[in-house]
Amino acid sequence: MESSPSAARALDSTGGPLMPGQKAIFAAACVVAGFLPVSVGYVPGEVTRLVSGLAVTGALLAIALLARRNAAVHRYWEIPLAFFGMSLFVLADRYVPGFLASQVLHSPPVAGNPLASTVPATVIIELDELMLTVVAVLLVVWISRSSLASVYVRWGRFGRAYVIGIAALIAFYVLTFGVLSHSRFMPVHGAVDFGRYLSLTPALFVAAAANGFLEELTFRGLLMSRLNIAFGPYLATTIQAAVFASWHVGVTYTASGLVFIVLFAFPLGLIGGYLTRSSGSIIPSTLFHAGADIPIYLGFLSYVP
Repeated sequence: MESSPSAARALDSTGGPLMPGQKAIFAAACVVAGFLPVSVGYVPGEVTRLVSGLAVTGALLAIALLARRNAAVHRYWEIPLAFFGMSLFVLADRYVPGFLASQVLHSPPVAGNPLASTVPATVIIELDELMLTVVAVLLVVWISRSSLASVYVRWGRFGRAYVIGIAALIAFYVLTFGVLSHSRFMPVHGAVDFGRYLSLTPALFVAAAANGFLEELTFRGLLMSRLNIAFGPYLATTIQAAVFASWHVGVTYTASGLVFIVLFAFPLGLIGGYLTRSSGSIIPSTLFHAGADIPIYLGFLSYVP
């Protein structure tokens, strides 16, 4: 059970449990800190945006290192460290994939596909984003002297969570062509017949699996595992789901952004948290997440040859 070590560590500097008011304030601060790296993207001016991103990333690392040296808050220092890792990924992701797509692959993003202008390049860019995530998480793990198992990168327990993840992946794949590919909520460009859907299937699975894994590693692996230190399993799951949903503010692949965040992103964060906790691994949640992403990537790939 995870609750015992989490409960043991969820203490203030005097050894007593965190008061409800303290926990609420800390939870709100975590949601704000989680959204802060993404909010930099709305800063006007390329140079100002870069400087702001570097400042936020550096500040989160400084807070973590200072907290590590402070006896009163030492037990919580890995929480800002997790936000540092997330901010580092956002900073790199803001520049590296675009450079790779435009200058190396010569396949810049197009209207309808924010990744690239061809199917192979779209897959490569998604794999590049996965690599950036892995590097950021490995850096956090190295700084904290923890293990990959601490961020749920392990097989875990094969049981109900695995069954749910596998079943969801299959169901989403079938439903995407049968229903979702014709939906106004997640529209595709032009007609996608069965032959086209089959030809796109390898790219769909690779891109969706890469995105599913990188987001599960970031939110359910890195963030949720560190939030456990202060909040325990239930509140930690809710906070990471709220941060996950906030990262989807401003999505352009659906005309119903608010509905997407409330009815898709936030519940997906909760489901991912449940599957990860149930299995002790991010693999089942990655399978579920990859299935849920198939309609999104079908939309992206429908805009490219």
